Amino acid sequence: MSEKDTTQAEEAANASISVVADESVDVPADSPSEEATREEQVSLLETEARGLLAQGDWEPAVERHKQIIELMDAAGDSAGKAEALNNIASIYLALEDWEQAQAYTTEALEFYQAAGDRAGEAVVLNNVAATHDGMGDWQQAIEVYAEALEIRKSLEDAEGEAKTLRNLAILYAQHGNPIRAKSYLNRAVVMAKRAKSRELVGLMRKTLSQLPRMRRRRR
Repeated sequence: MSEKDTTQAEEAANASISVVADESVDVPADSPSEEATREEQVSLLETEARGLLAQGDWEPAVERHKQIIELMDAAGDSAGKAEALNNIASIYLALEDWEQAQAYTTEALEFYQAAGDRAGEAVVLNNVAATHDGMGDWQQAIEVYAEALEIRKSLEDAEGEAKTLRNLAILYAQHGNPIRAKSYLNRAVVMAKRAKSRELVGLMRKTLSQLPRMRRRRR
């Protein structure tokens, strides 16, 4: 969800199939069959979570992601766990539950950093910044967005840069600096073109057209 699309759900029966080994066969805990089953379970849970969110069923969606966290814990997958934590944070951001969002983004960031996943770290930092803004510290939000932007530059992630630049533009527009906002959005358009994403270019241009209607927030 960070930046976060729908797919057809796989058949529940297929996702829940487990292979029972004959007593005479020694199957290791990390066997390919178990890994495949885990991936199917995660895929099904993610699909269910998206469907629940589309219906506005927030808490059941959170529970699906918590089940994913349990699966990732069992597999020792730090990056997968971080992604699920960040997805929960995104839900709480949408609900404007800043304290919960902060708790989950903090944990997600720690796991991405432990996994050495810089791309994932940048995604979470965007949510960290949004949380700071929601809690009334928009200057801190700017600093965190800038940190995410530097990571995405280092990774040559043009699409990611465009998204973070857009976030910065919206932040400045909402806090009464439309000139700075337009500057960031113009840079975002350039990066979206570099990423060769027509959809993203369209989003940036649409956001540019909306700038005059973005009013400053009052805390």
